[in-house]
Amino acid sequence: MKSRVVRQKGEILQNLAEFQFSCYSANDMQGKAENKAAMRRNLGLSSADDQRPVVGCITRLVPQKGVHLIKHTIYRTLEMGGQFELLGSCPVPHIQREFEDIANQFQNHEHIRLILKYDESLSHANYAASDMFIIPSIFEPCGLTQVSHLLHMLIHEF
Repeated sequence: MKSRVVRQKGEILQNLAEFQFSCYSANDMQGKAENKAAMRRNLGLSSADDQRPVVGCITRLVPQKGVHLIKHTIYRTLEMGGQFELLGSCPVPHIQREFEDIANQFQNHEHIRLILKYDESLSHANYAASDMFIIPSIFEPCGLTQVSHLLHMLIHEF
């Protein structure tokens, strides 16, 4: 099962490496829609409803970030009719296993995608395509991630 997920991740990452960003502004959001459509296509997420919101998360999966909040958000996003994409690395073995289990559970799901690594270019694709972003943290109130969200005109939640 694990090798199947790794192979699938490799295919997703190869597709995303070819991701071309479209520019957008508050006055013209067409580029945002193009980014979202490309991300959905490359991640294998459903594009049947292009109004379905995409919730993104880029983080280190460590206790201080509130991994329990991320897990809750994955299920809550699905329950509320959204799509969820996670790009995250984890140096903590038991947390890595928990998220591998969740990734396996949703590996063929049309609305959830977890990529358990960090990659700079993939993070930019995630920012460019997401409608909302979660930034869970137990004790970090603000940082560069929030500033980046403002540049990408994202709604962020702490």
